[in-house]
Amino acid sequence: MDDTVEDELTARPLQAEETCSDAQVVVRTVFTGADGTEYKGYLYWDGCEAVEYLKPVVFLSDGSAVSFWSGLIKPAWSDYSPAAGVLRAVLPVAFTSDSLFGLPSISGLLEGLYYLDEDTIACVV
Repeated sequence: MDDTVEDELTARPLQAEETCSDAQVVVRTVFTGADGTEYKGYLYWDGCEAVEYLKPVVFLSDGSAVSFWSGLIKPAWSDYSPAAGVLRAVLPVAFTSDSLFGLPSISGLLEGLYYLDEDTIACVV
């Protein structure tokens, strides 16, 4: 953060490759359901491809979003809008991020909503 940032929710476009190393980078990502349906969303680019670092988010048709990473809180599909049921029905969801300033694209597969249990082990709902 610098003097131009109001809070940790402030995002601005990346202007040059050299700024990638000292900023958290949000990258546009395409998510594809098991039925071939595509969804737009984003993830936090990280050299580690674990879901807890990527924190993938999918935008839904009703304007809401589903975060596939909940941290220490056990998530529930019922916490999301009814449109999330459509996404849940097409699990697993594959994802591929855009390549940005030479950062490689990240691909993976999401089996459900992820969180850390009391033993700090990533679990899926």
